[in-house]
Amino acid sequence: MVQKKFIQFSANEQDAERMHIEDEHPFRSKFERDRDRILYSKEFRRLSGKTQVFVTSFDDHVRTRLTHTLEVSQISRTISLQLGLNEILTEAIALSHDIGHTPFGHCGERTLNHIMNGCDKIKIFGNVPNGERGFKHNWQGIRVVNDLEQISSKFCGLNLTNYTLWGILNHTGISSKECDYKDENGKCNLRIDNKNCSCNNISFDFYERRYKLPLNSWTFEAIVVRVADEIAQIHHDIEDSLENQIFNKEEILELFDSLFHNYLTEDDKKNLGKIKKETEQNMYIPLISKLIVNFLVSKLVENIQENFKRIEEKYYVKEYEDMKEFRKTLESKEQGLINYFKIINYDEDLKKIVKEFNNVSKSRILDSYVAQIMDGKSNYILRCLIKAYLINPQQLHDRTIISFYKSYIGQEEFFDKYYNKMNSQIVYQLRANLKEDHYKKCD
Repeated sequence: MVQKKFIQFSANEQDAERMHIEDEHPFRSKFERDRDRILYSKEFRRLSGKTQVFVTSFDDHVRTRLTHTLEVSQISRTISLQLGLNEILTEAIALSHDIGHTPFGHCGERTLNHIMNGCDKIKIFGNVPNGERGFKHNWQGIRVVNDLEQISSKFCGLNLTNYTLWGILNHTGISSKECDYKDENGKCNLRIDNKNCSCNNISFDFYERRYKLPLNSWTFEAIVVRVADEIAQIHHDIEDSLENQIFNKEEILELFDSLFHNYLTEDDKKNLGKIKKETEQNMYIPLISKLIVNFLVSKLVENIQENFKRIEEKYYVKEYEDMKEFRKTLESKEQGLINYFKIINYDEDLKKIVKEFNNVSKSRILDSYVAQIMDGKSNYILRCLIKAYLINPQQLHDRTIISFYKSYIGQEEFFDKYYNKMNSQIVYQLRANLKEDHYKKCD
C-alpha cells in the first residue's frame, strides 16, 4: 500500500547553517557531509567499546553503543521514509545522538555527573566551581562535535549544521531529573555521610555557558530520532533481559498482551500466538523483538500521519513555504498552540501505555543482580581512574591535555598562542604548564 508522503514537513538543507563558513561540495549535500563527518570521526569508532547496561566482556552478544546507534538509525530512517522526511538528516542525527556517551552506560553518566556536581566528593578533587558543573551525554555530544573532534587547523569541531546539532542535544532531556538518592528528610544517601542533599541545585552550567543553540533549529527529523531511540532501547532491553534470564518469555508476552491488547491487529495476535508456541530461545527472542519494534513503529507512523493531515488542513501547510510560516507558529511562545514533540509521538493514551511497558521492563533489568554488580564495578573503576589522573595528570594522553587547555584558556586564545607551532612543541609546553599548574593547586 502506497502511503501519502508529507515532504513539505521535511527539513530543507538550504536553511541549515554552519558556525564556520565553508565552500559547498559539488555533489554532496550539507546533511550528507554532516553524516560522513560523524561516521569517520574517532568518537564514533569509540562507541564500539561502550555499553548500554551490561559490560562488553560479559557476553559477546550484549549490545554496545555502536550497535544501539545502528539500530536507532535503521528505525528512524524507516519512520522518516514513510513520512517523506529527510532521510539523510535523520541518519546524521541518529549516528551522532550518543556520540558523547560514557563507558559503562548510564551508570558512567551518573557517576560523572555526581562527581561534577559535588554530590560524590573525591577528596583530592576539591569543590567544583560554578560554571564548571555537570555531565550529561547529550550535552557532551555537542562538546565532542564542536570542540573535541577536529577537521580543520582553523577551528575546532566538525562544523556540523545547526539542525544536526539540535538533534544531538535534544534526543533526550537537557535538564536533570530529581535525584534518586534524596530521602524524605532531604538527606543524601549516595554516600552514607548524613549530609544535606544538594541535588535541587544540580547543574549543567559547564555546557550551558559554552554552547547556545537557537530554538528555531528544531526539525521533525530530530524528534523522529528521539522516539526511535526509545523504541530501540525498549526492544534491546527486552532481548538482553531474556538472554540473561531476568525475564522469561511468558512474562514478557503476558505483559505485552495485557497492556497493548486493544491496539493489536489480527496479524499481531497471530504472531503473538506463534511466539507462545515457540520453545527454542534462539528463535523466540528475535520474534519477540520483531513483534515489539514493528508494533511500536507502525502505531507511531499512523499517529504522525494523522497529525500531519490535521496540520495540513487546519494551517494549510501544502508546500515548503507554508511550512516555514507554520514553524513560526510553533516557535511562538505567546501562542504556544502546538508542542512539536507531541506531533511526532503516539496518541496520548498509547503514549502512557508505552511508558508503563518501558518502566516495568527497565526497572526489572536495572534492579537485577547482574546489572547491579556491573554498576558497582563501573562506579568503582571510574572513581579510581579519576583519582589516578588527579594524583598525576601527566598520565593523560597528549590529545586530552591539548583539549583541556583549549577549554581552559579558550579556543581563540589557544589558536593565537600556538599558531604555526609543531604539535610536539605544543605538547611539550602544555605538559610543562600542566605540571606547574598541578603543583600550584596541590600547595
